[in-house]
Amino acid sequence: MNPLSTTEKQLQTDVAASRNDMIRFCRALLQTPSVNGVHDEIAVAEVIATEARVLGVTAEITGIEPRRANVVITSGDPDEYGMVLVGHTDTVPPGDETLWTYPPYSGTIADGCIYGRGAVDTKGGIAASLYALAALHKHNIPARLVCVPDEESGATGTLGIKHLHRERLLRGTGAIYAYSGQTIHIGHRGLLRYRLRCHGQSVHTGSPEWQEGTAGASAVMAMADLLLRMENTRFAYDSQPYFDRFKTTITPGTIIRGGTAVNIVPDACEALVDVRTTPDNDAAAVDAVVQEHIAAVAAQRGVTFDVEQMNRLPAVMSAPDAPIFEALADVTQALTGERPGLAVAGPANEGYLLVELGIPTVCGFGPQGAGFHGIDEYVEVDSLAETAAIFAITAVRLAAANGG
Repeated sequence: MNPLSTTEKQLQTDVAASRNDMIRFCRALLQTPSVNGVHDEIAVAEVIATEARVLGVTAEITGIEPRRANVVITSGDPDEYGMVLVGHTDTVPPGDETLWTYPPYSGTIADGCIYGRGAVDTKGGIAASLYALAALHKHNIPARLVCVPDEESGATGTLGIKHLHRERLLRGTGAIYAYSGQTIHIGHRGLLRYRLRCHGQSVHTGSPEWQEGTAGASAVMAMADLLLRMENTRFAYDSQPYFDRFKTTITPGTIIRGGTAVNIVPDACEALVDVRTTPDNDAAAVDAVVQEHIAAVAAQRGVTFDVEQMNRLPAVMSAPDAPIFEALADVTQALTGERPGLAVAGPANEGYLLVELGIPTVCGFGPQGAGFHGIDEYVEVDSLAETAAIFAITAVRLAAANGG
């Protein structure tokens, strides 16, 4: 582990001096609701771009849909390649707001934490990333922050990463997706989602035909049968390095709809199924299992099924010896005293798109906190400046490793 250089020490000092502004900015992000499917992300994009311009950093708002735009922030020479920081501006819903200790859009500070929906997923990471770029810009060190919309709908990247790549606005020698936590995630499991529709036959529940089984086929019970079969499907732990702590898992019936009246045998039922895949048992393997179960249930219960594939993201991993991973581990150890390990993340994210573009990617690293996709989501106040310094110094070391 190399000691901090003079430039790196100055970056750390610059970031520390901006601590209060960083906290204020993080709170402003949390106070701007951006629930996917409810609020357009343009309001958050404008908050980010305004803050960047105040800090003297170039900010561009761009997108396929103006109300669901990206923000691209650049430090140093825009024609030079450097490290890319990534955050998404949309969030999941807060759920029952009465269960939150503090209102989910208040940005309340309590017990050394800032509370709010998106605090660690990923508005806290965006706050740390922007101030890292502001510090880098003072030293003319190239880096880029991209803040993208529509991640929470399934990480397709259609409005964000794919658009930015087409516009040549997404390029770099390594990337960090600014989620929470200080494990260096060098990849993630895959994601597969189905919408299943079952078609049965309706009949009066009081009819002799239903009693004797000569008419009617319950789509709800057939769907229940199918979902139970899927739930009972078990896969082995993966054999690949870093993935070997995970299995492919099927979570059936996360949402179910069916039936029309209490006295009618339901002729339609719809269910959503969430699957997390590993290299050994990928989407193709799961497809085969699903079709096998569907054939068995349809034959036994006299129903038919339609299968719609909603999302299909692969399990991915960057080469573990990519320079960004060592640089990030060295810097984190230098600033925190603890060296983070390498791992693969269980949840999927847009990291796979960056890996597919040939950019070695940390698929999750950022400020400390908890509560993502749950109540009382928070980010630790002190970890914002610490993470910003880690990001900034990592950009310097990555540039040096790549001959910059």
